[in-house]
Amino acid sequence: MSYIKFIVATILSGIVGMAFSISVYAAEIVGDIPESPSAEMKYIIYLHGSVEEEEGSTGKYESAVEAIAEGSAMVISEVRGDTDPNAYAELLKQKVNKLLSSGVPANNITISGFSKGAIITLATARAIQNPAINYVLLAGCSEELNEKYSVATDNISGRILAIYDSEDEGYGSCSDIIKRSENTRLEEVELDSGKGHKLFRIPKEKFIKQWRDPLLEWAGA
Repeated sequence: MSYIKFIVATILSGIVGMAFSISVYAAEIVGDIPESPSAEMKYIIYLHGSVEEEEGSTGKYESAVEAIAEGSAMVISEVRGDTDPNAYAELLKQKVNKLLSSGVPANNITISGFSKGAIITLATARAIQNPAINYVLLAGCSEELNEKYSVATDNISGRILAIYDSEDEGYGSCSDIIKRSENTRLEEVELDSGKGHKLFRIPKEKFIKQWRDPLLEWAGA
């Protein structure tokens, strides 16, 4: 093989390899459950906090969604307006039921939220009652907000990972808030970034990876 042919073959091989890598690992970001969900796909539903309810989509929200999409799961996220957590939990229950009825295994479904989004996530875990579904609470346990939005914390069902920062004065451990049953698995990750609640809204990789990596690991994505 001539030197020129070798170079061309090498380049073509690299392009093919790159295309294969993108098709396998690059996740898709969508606003709703697809019409025909794939039973082989993993799905992560991401719920933003209250800032976007007031301001609409922000760069910090978009950075968070894009960071989650670095895994292999399809990321489903929409910008909400002012939201009642319990009412929205019922809407998410319908979406999850659509995935389940399409043959998606429960353990391929993850619901994650930040701040108020995590309050909604907790309400959803109570509404769905499926112990195999994954939930990730990002700075999401606050007795004050649970009371404000009338979100009950008993009879919670699912695999729950709570991630919070040690400097967050308003949101902390879920161990004394979530009243566990035999259908509840709760694990926690306490971070020590020094950034408190705003850690989850800093669009820099060194901060993002602290919460994204355990989230993706929990989701199997």
